[in-house]
Amino acid sequence: MKNRTRFIPLVIILIVGALGVYWLTTRAAAQEQGLKASGTIEATDVSLAPEIGGRVIEVAATDGDAVKKDQALVRLDDTLLQAQLKQVEANVQALQAQQHAVQAQQQAARAQQQAAQANYDLLKSGPIAEQIQAAQEAEKTAEANVASAQAQLAQLKAGARSGDIAAANAAVAQAAAQLKVATDLHDRTLTCVTVPGRGEVCPALGEREEQARAAMQAAQEAYNAAVARLNQIKSGATTNEIGAAQARVDAAKAQQAMAQAQLEQVQKGARPEQLAAAQAQIDVAKAQVEGAGAQAEGAGAQIEAAQAQAAALQAQIDKLTLRAPLSGVVLKRSIEPGEVVAPGASLMSLADTANLYITVYVPENRYGQIKVGQPVVVKVDSFPNESFAAKVLRIADQAEFTPRNVQTAEGRATTVFAVKLAVDNADGRLKPGMPADVYFEK
Repeated sequence: MKNRTRFIPLVIILIVGALGVYWLTTRAAAQEQGLKASGTIEATDVSLAPEIGGRVIEVAATDGDAVKKDQALVRLDDTLLQAQLKQVEANVQALQAQQHAVQAQQQAARAQQQAAQANYDLLKSGPIAEQIQAAQEAEKTAEANVASAQAQLAQLKAGARSGDIAAANAAVAQAAAQLKVATDLHDRTLTCVTVPGRGEVCPALGEREEQARAAMQAAQEAYNAAVARLNQIKSGATTNEIGAAQARVDAAKAQQAMAQAQLEQVQKGARPEQLAAAQAQIDVAKAQVEGAGAQAEGAGAQIEAAQAQAAALQAQIDKLTLRAPLSGVVLKRSIEPGEVVAPGASLMSLADTANLYITVYVPENRYGQIKVGQPVVVKVDSFPNESFAAKVLRIADQAEFTPRNVQTAEGRATTVFAVKLAVDNADGRLKPGMPADVYFEK
């Protein structure tokens, strides 16, 4: 009996030692095995929302459709903004015509100043043969300038020639033909056809439809421009254009009068009062040049302001067409044509299926086996005999307690690090929401 009690402590020591060796051995074996974790495939979701509210007139995609980056998906009504833009553009054209008239007046005033200065110089220097000859040539030149300016004014008042109208009509006809070709091409792009054995087949709306629509819009704009040019030719010159031509005639006549007076003064010689009058003419012409320059600068500032307003309206119009921010798949469509939406309302949600990711959690004692850029093997239930490549994208900087929805080989009662993996989905077979097992390569 005493011998048995003597061996009991020895047996206990042997059992504890064996258990310790087994625990160390199994732990070392587990450490030698590759790390496995589980997670769910996810994709980056993007919400499509308008910056400006309005009524929806077109929705070009629905749930499950594949879209490309910058593809037009939703269009809002831009009728009011288009009308405002046309009004501002007309204002820009009127201001530009006003600026041209003022610039013509400035040129005429500068010519008067130069002529007055030349007259003063001649009067002061006294008559010589060369000065008389120069004054005579200046008179002839001024007379020719008057004739040319009067001819231009008469042509503007007479209106367009029949040849100009015929050419403009031909341009309108050509633009109308091009518009019809573009419209027919756009309609054929959207037309469904009946195929034997398949029934009615409709084309997919995508890049071809966008190109056809862009071509039709360009043809429409060319047609509108040709019609506007024809109307302008038929209506004749504007009041501003006739005013500018009249200003050039008046300036040429004033220059002619100065040239004649200059010739007379050169031939007679100058008196003190004539020199004073000539200096006064110089001062008046100089003031006219400066005044016309100030008016031209003011018109230029108004043009810039109107052009900035037009650019702002065009930017608002562009924002009424919502385009895909990335290539992917439409997850949910929340709008229909005819509805009125508010700024910031979510109209569609898109998923970037080309760049999928998985977030898994690894135990703290295995954290050192992982590094950024490390290759990873991913397996999903939908393709049990295939593996997909991935790599470690980011490792959390701080440990956390194991989330409830995560299972690992080491159990749940531990702290873990979140690891984000980038999944290669070039063929598009992996979908968001698929459960996946992740195997870290050693």
